Amino acid sequence: GGYFLPRLSGKIGYYLALTGCRLKGRDVLKVGIATHFVESEKLPALEKDLIALKSPSKEKIADLLNSYHMK
Repeated sequence: GGYFLPRLSGKIGYYLALTGCRLKGRDVLKVGIATHFVESEKLPALEKDLIALKSPSKEKIADLLNSYHMK
């Protein structure tokens, strides 16, 4: 946390560090820590699809994550 919190946009990183506040779910995506948000009930299916990839590449993994990503 000491590396990425001060680098978050605005002062959100400082706020999180000073208050100990925790972010959950979509909030982590909104502040720029996460790249994708997948609802918890879809995680087993995502895991199964990731394991089923025959020749995983960055592009295939990104496409799969984008298909599960909730906007």
